[in-house]
Amino acid sequence: MSCDFLTASGFYPWQTTIKNTISISGIGLHKGDLIEITLKPSKPNSGIRFIRTDIAGDLSERTILASYQNVSDTNMCTTIKNKNDCKVSTIEHLMAALSGSGVDNIDIEINGPEVPIMDGSSKQFIDLIENSGLSKLSEKRKFLKITKNIEITDGEKKCSLSPSNNMNFFASIDFSDKVIGKQEASINLENFNFKDNVSKARTFGFMRDVEALRMSGLGLGGSLDNCIIIDDNEVINSEGLRFENEFVAHKLLDAVGDIFTSGYRIQGEYRGYLCGHHMNNLLLKELFDNEDSFEVFEIDDSVIADSNKELLTA
Repeated sequence: MSCDFLTASGFYPWQTTIKNTISISGIGLHKGDLIEITLKPSKPNSGIRFIRTDIAGDLSERTILASYQNVSDTNMCTTIKNKNDCKVSTIEHLMAALSGSGVDNIDIEINGPEVPIMDGSSKQFIDLIENSGLSKLSEKRKFLKITKNIEITDGEKKCSLSPSNNMNFFASIDFSDKVIGKQEASINLENFNFKDNVSKARTFGFMRDVEALRMSGLGLGGSLDNCIIIDDNEVINSEGLRFENEFVAHKLLDAVGDIFTSGYRIQGEYRGYLCGHHMNNLLLKELFDNEDSFEVFEIDDSVIADSNKELLTA
């Protein structure tokens, strides 16, 4: 693995993109179509952009910035849409991989309406990005520092961002199903902790919900190859769980992906209790509606000088 990839996480001061164009294909979880995505290097300050290649029209009409402002649906996944009604859904696992791998700018060409589910986690996207490597760009990376507590609630659900010197995520869930029960997970996003501790956590669902989902046109691509399935309080996947708290770890994975639609890496602490895509999007809207709750900053030149030295001698 290249030294620039190793230093691109956490508080690395320079913006990055991938070194090489890379592609992967797989089944879409909800529509069941075979989808190919191609990740391409992009320019500084361009952000994470999805480009539909199966739709006719100008490039601008087929391009969707992965921004919380463009989130149009949060039912079972995160969907983004541009002003021309061009959509891409199930972006959260890829967004989590990009965040956890230190990618700031990338163009994602996609020939269908949803990102392939792969194995239900971010692991294969992480591997893809590592195989490409990262390139340092000429512009400084901007960070979002949380300066005041922001919290939203919906019944028992609670989601918050608060000041911290680190990049911490905490998630907790409480299910009546004994196979899940109460679980907690946390991660500090610096130093590639996402890859080692969260990226392999798969999405999960219940056999009792499968028929209803498919009747509503969702979950058509779901299988034991890309989802943990629970039936009668048992995990029916032959391999079982990858780790004991995989259920809540996946909620943490989703949160990392959803919060990256802020357009920044966040210096602060995220906490979610019984939270999903909808609450995560509402949290970002609440954050940006309160301008005194955050500030945008860049790393100062002395830190950049140290980082350059480490990069050159690694």
